[in-house]
Amino acid sequence: MFKTCWFTCVLAVSGFSLPAVAADLPSYPFIHATGTAFSFVTPDLGEIDFEVAVFDPSPEAATTQVQARITHIKALLVEQGLPDAAAGIDVRDVRKEIRKGAEQDPANPQYTVKASVHINVADLSKWPVVMRALLDMPNLDAFAVTFGLTERVRLEEELVGEAVRDAQRRADAMARGFGKRVGAVAGISSDQLKYLGNSVGLVPADRYSRANSRERQNPEDMLMVSAVKMAQTVDALFRIK
Repeated sequence: MFKTCWFTCVLAVSGFSLPAVAADLPSYPFIHATGTAFSFVTPDLGEIDFEVAVFDPSPEAATTQVQARITHIKALLVEQGLPDAAAGIDVRDVRKEIRKGAEQDPANPQYTVKASVHINVADLSKWPVVMRALLDMPNLDAFAVTFGLTERVRLEEELVGEAVRDAQRRADAMARGFGKRVGAVAGISSDQLKYLGNSVGLVPADRYSRANSRERQNPEDMLMVSAVKMAQTVDALFRIK
């Protein structure tokens, strides 16, 4: 069962004083309601991203070590019997970078050879073993994990329906408070209705404050399979009878 929560909604009627963009709003009396639905779902897919980084005075030797480490990782996936283990790992962006924090001889610069690796884990019962083995391997760094759902589309559709019903219930409650009834839906969006919040002065103060960087994940936390929070919000305009 989906849990629902109601966001702040606004009752707007014709004759309300609006800025110049009010021409984008309907001319009839209307109720604006926001409906939200969310659910915490146990994932059945996992993805691991990390870097293989090796320093050696010889870039060629470092490259060989990177390739050996990747071969070791592939063997780990096969050992754990993961479905399509060979296709479950993607190695890309192999590159040679000047080693940071080292004194450099212009004639013989020191390099670190790196490769970005992406692993799909289709059987999450294997997740703790695979994740622990990777964390314990040398030359691996910059880990990030994400979880997903094979039934995401179906669950998203269910959440949209729940959010729509939430908006309808909220609009009905507001209309009854004024002795009115909710009429036909005049507009609906899965995002904020364009210009409406600005027009009636209801844009939240923190609307534009978003984190620009991802927090570094604790390695120990990566051993656990985390529930996925799915949420859907709809904005709707209803005519007032």
